[in-house]
Amino acid sequence: MSVDLRLMRYVIAVADAGGFEGAAETLHMTQPPLSRQIAALERELGVALFHRRPTRPTEAGLVFIESARRILEDTDRAVRQVRLVGGAGTGTLRIGYTVTTAFDEMPKLFAAMREEHPGIRVDAREAWDVELSAALRDREIDVLLGRLVRIPSGHRTATLRRDPLTAVLDTGHPLAGRDALALRELRGHTLRFFPRAVAPRYHDGVLAALRVSGETFDVWENRLPGLRNLGSALSGGDFMILPASLRPHLPPTMVGVALLDELPTIDLQLAWARDAPPTVAALVRTARRLARTEGWLPARSRGPRSARTYKTGQDQAP
Repeated sequence: MSVDLRLMRYVIAVADAGGFEGAAETLHMTQPPLSRQIAALERELGVALFHRRPTRPTEAGLVFIESARRILEDTDRAVRQVRLVGGAGTGTLRIGYTVTTAFDEMPKLFAAMREEHPGIRVDAREAWDVELSAALRDREIDVLLGRLVRIPSGHRTATLRRDPLTAVLDTGHPLAGRDALALRELRGHTLRFFPRAVAPRYHDGVLAALRVSGETFDVWENRLPGLRNLGSALSGGDFMILPASLRPHLPPTMVGVALLDELPTIDLQLAWARDAPPTVAALVRTARRLARTEGWLPARSRGPRSARTYKTGQDQAP
């Protein structure tokens, strides 16, 4: 009989987590299907792999786990060697990323590339949207990671995340203690934003998304753009609007509050040339796998439109 590598990973996860609940969380799945698949494997093998209550490996389970670890290590080694032979496992990859991706997505993507493709050197460059769009067009970078960035013609794109918008307030703001608020409650307050000149498409897309609520705001543009600079200037009744994924990375003087309004989401995208080298294909595969693992994309449904599709009515095929 043959055993799926996926089931081997499941058994190892249960052993490492010390239980089915912890393993399910690690594997980003629910506990019932995990328990059913382990039980089905035990029936197939004709032995119990785990004692239940408390969960711990049986003697047969220990033998299975030790063998499974060796098999998975050999398999991973074989995959790395094949990638090296295929040319995608070595070389330098130049990626440009925008300010809003610098706190969450880019660090995770960099770590994933280091783990999955240690032979590829990632040369990362943070800049504003206009500069990165020109750099991609002029082949100064191989890949662009950003939100609502203008993509030059002749490039492919892949959506990695659909982010709702959130309001960001000073901790002394009267609404800072709320779990959620409606934009109408910020009526008359000033929206602090970076200058449109550095990221016009993102700037216009966020304001267009806010107008879906029927509210409009005076916009104060910081002459020294950057999230940290904006945060240091945030005070009184002024507020910011950011992708919700940035909430855990806000400075201690700021707090993110969810919005009750049904607004378009802000899409995070990768963009690369159609004739890009194999190293780019390796990064795109890693980025897509990371998006699935992190749960960045919702299940397929007719959910909220993105600010990108709200503005243009269409999306580029990846």
